[in-house]
Amino acid sequence: SALSATGSDGALSWHLVAGVFRANSWRSMANRRTLLEQTLANDVLTRNMRRFVSLNLQALPTRPRCIMWQPATLLAQPEARKLGKEWLTQRMYHHTDEALHRSFPADVSIDQEYAHYDTTVSDDGSITCFEAVQNIWPCTMDTYRAFLNDHLHIALFRDPSDLAMEHVSNTKLFNKLTPKGTLVNFLQGYFVEANRVVVVLRQIEADEAVGTPAYKQQAYFMGWLEARQLSPTQVVTRLVTRQSQHYRPNEEGFFSLDEQAEFWEVDLGGASDKMKFMRQAISRKGFESVPQWRQKILDILVKLKPEAHNSCSSSDSSRQS
Repeated sequence: SALSATGSDGALSWHLVAGVFRANSWRSMANRRTLLEQTLANDVLTRNMRRFVSLNLQALPTRPRCIMWQPATLLAQPEARKLGKEWLTQRMYHHTDEALHRSFPADVSIDQEYAHYDTTVSDDGSITCFEAVQNIWPCTMDTYRAFLNDHLHIALFRDPSDLAMEHVSNTKLFNKLTPKGTLVNFLQGYFVEANRVVVVLRQIEADEAVGTPAYKQQAYFMGWLEARQLSPTQVVTRLVTRQSQHYRPNEEGFFSLDEQAEFWEVDLGGASDKMKFMRQAISRKGFESVPQWRQKILDILVKLKPEAHNSCSSSDSSRQS
């Protein structure tokens, strides 16, 4: 009460003064603990990011036959893991225009279908598969964005069952061990611009949150996909991918040509020039896969059209209300 808070002479009670000092002391100690915890957390993050940089910005890849490939490692610590995903996808995103420009001939107009598959052979005999595909899709941009946002993994994986996914910010990490024992660990980044949507994909070769999975092989992989509105009812996409031969986890290097051919079910028996035959087979398989791959996406887009329409209608209603 007001009477107990003051003495007979009108001065503040010493109990009240002591209580104020005690409360301020507790508050200061709590603030100090919070600052200390934040400082320690920042120190841990700094150490982890230094290690992330050392692992992901090596002067040369560790494998002797993959000079064009830069392996990526994700850390287990949550904040460092999130920043690592963002950095890796941003790095690819900034190379989107360059990747698209060098993969499509200048005479390919934006309103035509186009597909090109090729395989290059380096001086040491290692091969890299390239893909450049341009497609016209009969849908709105809203529908195609919904596909990229929530259903792209269905087109990426032949069998999307048993697929683990991490969704953080504008990134998704898809992890799957295929029946053949191949580790697929795709990091996806999603970027929206004023006139296009860009999706980048890359294989994460090492993941400290997973440890050492029991896989038999994996391959380097990078991909860029750009989607633009061609008309109110059409979307044009350009897709560029590149993939290496498979390699084993025990530093034995890439598969031999015969091993890779067997893995990809290419019969090299009787071929006088095995590498030439392999390149032709890879291109042929690429072209043969286009109709099935395209139909798979069309089926998804058909199912998404009502959802996209309802979403737009709801947005219009909310703006009018």
